[in-house]
Amino acid sequence: MPGAEPNRGLFVRLAEGISLRRLEEPCLYHRRADELYELNQDGLEALARCRGHLTLDEVGLDPEFEAFCLAEGLLSLSPEPRPMPLVLGPAPRPSLRYLELQITWRCNLACGHCYLGPAQGVDLPLAQVVTVLREFEAMGGLRVLISGGEPLMHPQWEAINAYLATNSLRRVLLTNGLLLDEAKAGSLAVDEVQVSLDGMAEGHQALRGPGSFEPAVAAARAARRAGLDLSVATMVHAANLDQFDQMQELVRELQAQEWGIDAPCPAGRLGDDAGLTVSPARAAEAMAHAYGGAYHGGGGGMACGLHLATVAADGRVAKCGFYLDRPLGTLDQGLWTCWARQRPTPLSDIVGCAECPAAAECGGGCRFRAPAPGLPDPVMCSLMGVTPVID
Repeated sequence: MPGAEPNRGLFVRLAEGISLRRLEEPCLYHRRADELYELNQDGLEALARCRGHLTLDEVGLDPEFEAFCLAEGLLSLSPEPRPMPLVLGPAPRPSLRYLELQITWRCNLACGHCYLGPAQGVDLPLAQVVTVLREFEAMGGLRVLISGGEPLMHPQWEAINAYLATNSLRRVLLTNGLLLDEAKAGSLAVDEVQVSLDGMAEGHQALRGPGSFEPAVAAARAARRAGLDLSVATMVHAANLDQFDQMQELVRELQAQEWGIDAPCPAGRLGDDAGLTVSPARAAEAMAHAYGGAYHGGGGGMACGLHLATVAADGRVAKCGFYLDRPLGTLDQGLWTCWARQRPTPLSDIVGCAECPAAAECGGGCRFRAPAPGLPDPVMCSLMGVTPVID
């Protein structure tokens, strides 16, 4: 019954999907809920003993802290010892928490806004996928965004999927949905599927091509039926501006826990078709429909990119996918080595951001979309309701 005293002789370990991380501050990470719980040093040391080989009495947790962890489902109890390994290496400073892993540049669409340009038969080898995920996990990583191209087109997707089931990272599959049927969704070893929906049928297909809308919606439904978390990613463009009220109804009906809406950057194919772009004010009007908490931007007085990196299908490592022409290095040099070359941008280096009351929330906006490195992102300024300082 709730509140009953647990059997002190039971063996205790971190529950499935729960792991310790030593970031800027010690944390407990709940992979399925995508939540971080900050710990003091005593809490970290106590939970590090919860590896299935000691009883509740032997671990010696603070009673109030123990009760909280058990109530939140962060610990599991067993009558028999069930030892588990502990991955608790030191994290770099700043910590690398989010990794976009472009496992392939193959794609079955030719989207008008794709910054990667034409699809290519380039795949990150399975061995490199495994190596970089192991290193990312050991560095204290939290969330891996498995992207492409279309990641389900990787020739060794089944082997990659099998490996994903073995680590403590939150695994998010980014897909256009064309290959994600009921059977495939049921086989996925991920926590979340993010499906791209760029409008209702007319708007979505203006960006992604004929016949692409219904499969994307069906994929979103298949992911939910498979018990996976669902998020939706939408790009604002000239052909979907009048569809966001309908989109809102659809996204809610699909039970998406997050709806991320963004304005595209003029790169790749979009650089050749400026007719799809919209003004910062119109983009901000549409982006106001977004909801959900995932954010891979700045913090601590630093701009976007503080905790995020991208690994490209050709092995380059960059601060994000837009900066592949200015890589931090390559995977054969090691993820830690590449990340150590990253130089975060202080908000104080961006004109107007140091004094802006919204800067902490928007993180200075997208550094690539800003008209210059030292200027704010006009789209985010419009979304925050402030006047950008642009000379």
